[in-house]
Amino acid sequence: MGAVIAEPELPRIHGSGNLEADWARSPWLQALPTQSAQDWLAGIERLVVVSPHPDDEVLGCGGLMHVARTMGIAVRVVAVTDGEACYPGSRRWTPAQLRRTRRRELAAALDCLDVALADITTLDLGDGDVARHETAVSDALCDLLRGRDRVLTTWRHDGHPDHEATARAAEAAAVACGVPMAQFPVWAWHWMDTRGETPALPGALRCTLPDAAQAAKRRALACFASQFDSGDPAMAPILPPHVRARFERGFEVVLP
Repeated sequence: MGAVIAEPELPRIHGSGNLEADWARSPWLQALPTQSAQDWLAGIERLVVVSPHPDDEVLGCGGLMHVARTMGIAVRVVAVTDGEACYPGSRRWTPAQLRRTRRRELAAALDCLDVALADITTLDLGDGDVARHETAVSDALCDLLRGRDRVLTTWRHDGHPDHEATARAAEAAAVACGVPMAQFPVWAWHWMDTRGETPALPGALRCTLPDAAQAAKRRALACFASQFDSGDPAMAPILPPHVRARFERGFEVVLP
């Protein structure tokens, strides 16, 4: 999850957003079709998770990654940026400090999910600047993808420019390489309408997670300490408790 862009650029991401209690009462979320994580992963040899910022992969599909590893499915994580722009102007968190810290946090988090350091590909294309480098992301993925992979990345309408650019690049690569792709929302839980009967995520599916995957995901999320405290009372953290609560469910949502 990257820095919140100023409201004129992204009017959907502002304020504290939806509470998880609102989502627990959401008619359309509760009515989504359900499938076990194991069934959703069946038949693939490798899950390739393309993440705009360190923590997006764990927030959106940490449980699925853990289940994949317990099934003997390989997992490759592509970190598009290092999330170094999440606290602009901070004296405590300079971009260089954040780059080093978030790489360490990502490695520790993925270790909780049984994904090794050697299975992380780092592109370092610039936090907040992915749209200018979509071709580079697509090219890197085309060099990486092979048959019986499934690509999993952020939603193409998530409300953050890096998330949406990453989705476009991943989709271009998946189409070029003939491999299936799915997406997961991250920022969308902040701004989507919790009410109503019509799903705000067309074609979405709830993938239920076993208890062990839920516990592993909680341990992995705890590794992103830099996102819990900006070090500046005037600067909100990226992942305060009410935001983390949106990702501590017994299921994860994916869509085509």
